[in-house]
Amino acid sequence: MKDNNTEKSLKNLTVKDNENVYRNIIDNCSMYAVNPNMDKFWLMDNWVLAEWNDCQHSNPFESWKFSTAEEAKEGFYEIMDSADFLSNTHQGE
Repeated sequence: MKDNNTEKSLKNLTVKDNENVYRNIIDNCSMYAVNPNMDKFWLMDNWVLAEWNDCQHSNPFESWKFSTAEEAKEGFYEIMDSADFLSNTHQGE
C-alpha cells in the first residue's frame, strides 16, 4: 500500500537501488501497519521496512533484513512494540 507521501519519499531517494528494493517490499508485502503517528511498516518475506512520518532526514525509510521470514515477522511486531504504539494491521496489502 502506497499513498502520495510514500510515493514522494520514494522518488526523493538519491540511491535508486534503495528505491527499487523499497518499492518491491511495499508492492509485495504480506503485512502492513500504520501507527497513530502515521509511521508505516511493511513486511515482505525476510524484510521489514519502516517509513517514519516525523523524520528530519532526507530518507525517511529504515529497513531490516532477517535470516528467515519467521524472524522477520517476529521483528515486524518487535519493531512496532519498541515504537510503543497501537497499530492497525492488514493482511495481504
